Amino acid sequence: MWGDYLKYFITEEQRREKGGICYFEFQKGQSSSDYEYACWKEDSMLMHMDIADDIGLRRMIDGFDYYGVTVVDREKWDKLKLKADKELADELEEWAEENFREYDYFVIIGL
Repeated sequence: MWGDYLKYFITEEQRREKGGICYFEFQKGQSSSDYEYACWKEDSMLMHMDIADDIGLRRMIDGFDYYGVTVVDREKWDKLKLKADKELADELEEWAEENFREYDYFVIIGL
């Protein structure tokens, strides 16, 4: 699934192939509750800012920080799935559930 281009997301490998930096990076959580900033991780999912703006991503997540880091716990994820287009939720579901088996949250790194 991740080898193909999706409607809303691309992988870090695909971003490197296409070029560009105007992406929101959905990163898996970390073991520490103090988030350690890093970007362009291999297991991240990326959403171009034009897509995020078109779908109103910032309105779907309480406390969304367009230029900073947004922590998405299970509760916020469940709310996002209800507010988002089904296809968007379906594209991120496998990745998010894999994340939640190991971590209590994932983060979205803004522009």
